[in-house]
Amino acid sequence: MEITNTNTGTTTTTITSTDTGATRFELPRWESLDLLETQTVGRLCVIENGCPLAFPINFRVARDLDDIRIVFRTVPHAAVARYEGPASLEVDSIDAATRTAWSVIARGRLRRVLGQHELPDPRPLITEGRYQWVVLDVAAISGRRFISKPASDGFTVEWQPTGN
Repeated sequence: MEITNTNTGTTTTTITSTDTGATRFELPRWESLDLLETQTVGRLCVIENGCPLAFPINFRVARDLDDIRIVFRTVPHAAVARYEGPASLEVDSIDAATRTAWSVIARGRLRRVLGQHELPDPRPLITEGRYQWVVLDVAAISGRRFISKPASDGFTVEWQPTGN
């Protein structure tokens, strides 16, 4: 089902699961960016030796008009300090009490920052040795919001371990 907001002209796609009562809403770009800016911790995903890797990072969003950059600091010998190329950042929020969640993914190109700059300090939790600044130049951003209700019988199983 698609719902169009007449005030903003944006269209939101919703998908409802009859098994769990969960509804997924595709978020417009502006809302995805607003949610991303509320957080300071996410998972940076890169490819190293042909394998995807995800690293937890502290970050800040810097934006000028349509330019969006995700900024973080790391130690110079870290894999993400050496990597330059396609990357993504995933940020989530889950509220078990209200059975709601959202997830935002920003995709773009990762690059090291050399020399003087005026980027916002991401204030990493661990500051020692983290003087290599890195930027994800965002090319695309998308998000989803999830709202769940208990199943009609009051019992829902999301997944079952296989015992392997």
